[in-house]
Amino acid sequence: MKLSSRIFVLIIVLAVSSAFAGPKVHVPDSTFDFGKVVQNVTVSHSFWIHSVGDDTLRITRIVPGCGCTKAPVTDSVLAPGDSTRIEIVFSTKRFRGLVAKRPFFETNAGAERNYLKITADLSVDGDMMRPLVITPTEVDVSQFTQAPRRRAKFQVTNLSDRELKLQLVDDAFNNFDIELPGKIKAGETVEATVLVKEDLVELPFEQSVTFQIDDEAGSRYTVPVKRVVRIKTDMSQVGSK
Repeated sequence: MKLSSRIFVLIIVLAVSSAFAGPKVHVPDSTFDFGKVVQNVTVSHSFWIHSVGDDTLRITRIVPGCGCTKAPVTDSVLAPGDSTRIEIVFSTKRFRGLVAKRPFFETNAGAERNYLKITADLSVDGDMMRPLVITPTEVDVSQFTQAPRRRAKFQVTNLSDRELKLQLVDDAFNNFDIELPGKIKAGETVEATVLVKEDLVELPFEQSVTFQIDDEAGSRYTVPVKRVVRIKTDMSQVGSK
């Protein structure tokens, strides 16, 4: 290999090495659309944060953006190659129409703010969320008695004149599993099931499930799911109830 070629290769190697020197942060998907949601509920979505440098990445500050959002993080110190998630918890309150929020976080990788973005189309009630109507608009799987309670259901009604496919978009890292039919005929009502994970029955939470339909707009719907635990569950009785 000629000397000039060796020098060129060396420059490329040094450039690539310097690009990843020190802590570096990467967010593969920094936006999320909740779609149609009702007022006065709480929904959530987790964003993945990746450490792609060659030194420890530290999340030094998280700013939710307003009083209606929270941003808990599972781990603020990441070794090279590790990942964590920031859960954005959004209280819809009395907002109406299209709403966007831009929380951000800062790291030791530099002074740059790393912005995340959530959007939602907020309605007063479920009747305004056509072509689907969801009943109830919020799923409650709270535990108020000694008898274990893990299961709750909601109905989805298709008011359009065509069959619609339902695709689950987001239920990652939730405290429950979701059984959602894959399609719904015109004028039909189908049932979806929320099942709290057996090893998490004693934990309260406010989260959500988001799905999308194949109408022309690619409409999304988010159903809040909440659980309040006031009486400790007898684990020996826990099953699929």
